[in-house]
Amino acid sequence: MANRTVLIKDIDDFISKIVEKGYSYRQLAKEANCSQTSISLLAKGERNPSPEIAVNICRALDCRFDDIFFIKSVDKSKQK
Repeated sequence: MANRTVLIKDIDDFISKIVEKGYSYRQLAKEANCSQTSISLLAKGERNPSPEIAVNICRALDCRFDDIFFIKSVDKSKQK
């Protein structure tokens, strides 16, 4: 069974989009209905967003999902 993970394409581009929109991490978190800690960890590359949070971030930043994120499929049955 394949498991899918949402990943940020380019962290620097993600941060640039936040700045261009004029948001602080706290403001983006409020708009995306998540915690400021989540946004901070995403921006550091220490966490991957849930699909719901990724979609909410895209709405808040007025961009398409593919502009910031991509989906990586991992076949867990082949992992050791």
